Amino acid sequence: MKPRLAAIVLVTLAAACHPKSNATGTTGDAAAAAASSRAKGGDGGDAIAKAPVEAAATVADDALPPFTSDELTTRAKHLLEAIQKDDASLATDLVFPRDAYLLVRDTPDPGKAWDMSVLGAFKKQVHLLHRKTKGIDRAVFTSFELGQPASEAMPKKRDLKRMLWRARRSRLGFTIDGKPSHFDVVEMTGWRGSWYVTKLR
Repeated sequence: MKPRLAAIVLVTLAAACHPKSNATGTTGDAAAAAASSRAKGGDGGDAIAKAPVEAAATVADDALPPFTSDELTTRAKHLLEAIQKDDASLATDLVFPRDAYLLVRDTPDPGKAWDMSVLGAFKKQVHLLHRKTKGIDRAVFTSFELGQPASEAMPKKRDLKRMLWRARRSRLGFTIDGKPSHFDVVEMTGWRGSWYVTKLR
């Protein structure tokens, strides 16, 4: 075999031994996986990375939420801000979710009950606390203490269709001009690993 012909054969064989890469450097198998993910409505590698996070976020409806957490503290701060500004919409993330209420409430019209007895009452109480608390505009958040011990609220006619956790007399702590004060939250109910207000006052 002539030297020039032998060199061409060697180059061809070497190229065949390595997988081709696409423009971003993705090898054949990885590219196929990314393409498959996009075909299913995903975004390639990012979709694969997000899958374990989404799976971990699934929590049972009746799971006992932690008594303290950063997310609960953040939402409690929203409640104090809502009272300060007389704007209940700033703390609706602390109100028991409407969709959840429709699932668990044993009443002929749970949607109407939520509108009036949960959200409606929450808005009224936020307004009353704003109006009655002198110096509330200078309040500084200090703590939120969940009422303990939490108890199992069992299914009951005109109440719940399934067991959920409830905590009574939680406490929203704050100071006004350095003097400690607090608001009591009458009832909080657990849902999918988080606590929500079902009765503010």
